[in-house]
Amino acid sequence: MSAASEFAQLARLRPAEAIAYMDGRKLVAETGHYTDLWRDQHERAFTISRLHRADLLEKVQESLSKAVAGDLTRRDWIQQTRTLLQKEGFWGNLEVPDQRTGEIKKTTFNEARLRLIYDTNVRQALAAGQWQRMLRNRGSHPYARYVSMDDGRVRPEHRAWHNTVLPIDHPWWNTHRPPNGYHCRCRVVGVTRAEFERGFAQSRPGAETDENAPLVREDFKTEPPPEQRVAWRNPATGELQKVPRGIDPGFDYNPGTKGASLEFEEFVRNKLLKLSPAIREAAQKAGVFPPKVAKEVPGQDTWKTLGLPDLKAMTPRGETPELLKGADNADAAAKVLREALGVPEGGLKLVQTPTGRVAILDRLLSHLVEKRKDERERFAKFILPTLRQPDEVWSTAYDDDTTRRRYIKLFAGAKYDILVIVRELADGSVLWNVMNRERAGMNALRVGTPVYRRDGQ
Repeated sequence: MSAASEFAQLARLRPAEAIAYMDGRKLVAETGHYTDLWRDQHERAFTISRLHRADLLEKVQESLSKAVAGDLTRRDWIQQTRTLLQKEGFWGNLEVPDQRTGEIKKTTFNEARLRLIYDTNVRQALAAGQWQRMLRNRGSHPYARYVSMDDGRVRPEHRAWHNTVLPIDHPWWNTHRPPNGYHCRCRVVGVTRAEFERGFAQSRPGAETDENAPLVREDFKTEPPPEQRVAWRNPATGELQKVPRGIDPGFDYNPGTKGASLEFEEFVRNKLLKLSPAIREAAQKAGVFPPKVAKEVPGQDTWKTLGLPDLKAMTPRGETPELLKGADNADAAAKVLREALGVPEGGLKLVQTPTGRVAILDRLLSHLVEKRKDERERFAKFILPTLRQPDEVWSTAYDDDTTRRRYIKLFAGAKYDILVIVRELADGSVLWNVMNRERAGMNALRVGTPVYRRDGQ
């Protein structure tokens, strides 16, 4: 039995969700380095570094979908793919042009690389499918438990995370949901509330080789492990980044979570038109086009249809924060936001609001200030008071099948009031946008369902 098959059996997965995940990666991307598609961009695109043939990428993607569905074994997939690549001259040590620069790069296609491609893609698909099932079953199993393999090949950090049990919507899972690297065999299992309150699990370490292995009690760890981030330099761009210790670069995301990633949308928007004609044609055949900006669904309730008072009749509470100076460029503006909000570089800050926790992700701060004429960083100190003590919160539906919460706060003596938009994803709610408006104009943004009003009004 192959390692990937063992992983699937251990996780007890039905393949439907995993197949959907793999089939959803219809855009094939011609890349010169494995970092060209990054983290959750892989959820909607498929690539093999330096395999610059759209037709071959499509064939490999289709065969991997069959493998996930159980129609191809690991051995058969490797043999079939080897035959395909050998026939087309992509085998052994090769020199290929970098599609971005034209520079000649060295690469190797051999059975070891095919095993890595197979294991990585199949395990990610299976993990994504399992996570979708766990999200559906969160009513009965609201917690997830990290389980590592009990042998000498487990990474020390992964062994330390063993038996960590946290709510399924805890942000720790956003980065630490396995697989957490190449050849990682860790997994998660659902935990009921009764099991969580009991506080331990029972297992038989060594039972694979010793049928008399004793039953062992393993106490749950109910706090997220302390996270350390280490410096890693992207070999393709030279950029210095911070990645969680114990997780291979690029694996610090949760496969299977819903919601389009900002990075992927930027990839499509900025790269689709720059790719080779063959890739562009393949993308168009697959129905992939630059995404449209999501708009609110028409016909939703408004403050007027619900008979709510005009904001001009509402008395602002609290002092007006300091209005900061606009930055010279987008990078400087993101830094202003990071410092004002107290977000660690490369990390996140959790904020408790009247309607739940919101994660402020450092990687999304640039999205808030990309429109430079607005200079939204000037209002950085308005954001936390708005999230923590809003005057109103509205749940608004958008035409990309997402829901976003609109936090509105009025400030005494200020020319502008603030609207903070929070995007609701399956793996948590994240700060998405900030808009400053004069009070009369703010009324037009009171659309959808009011889920909170100050003092229960």
